[in-house]
Amino acid sequence: MRAKLRLLAWALGLLALAHPAFGSFALDLLGIAVAMAAAAVVGVIGWALANISLTLTAVSVLLLLRAFPGVPRWFRHSWVASVAAVAPEKA
Repeated sequence: MRAKLRLLAWALGLLALAHPAFGSFALDLLGIAVAMAAAAVVGVIGWALANISLTLTAVSVLLLLRAFPGVPRWFRHSWVASVAAVAPEKA
């Protein structure tokens, strides 16, 4: 993403040098692109803060999965065993 923005900035800079009347438009366009990227970052951060319990739960699950890599396999086996105990025809 950063490389694409850098390429866009160079292209707009060269167009501004080639066509001086295009300079203010190029700066406006670059400003809009930077503002949109910043708005996306602020939006993601705002969503994460607004849904802090969901965010913390997801992070804790990821940390637990890294700490105990065999848990998903154990959970799947226990789930199948519990379904087999309750409804043998569905297992």
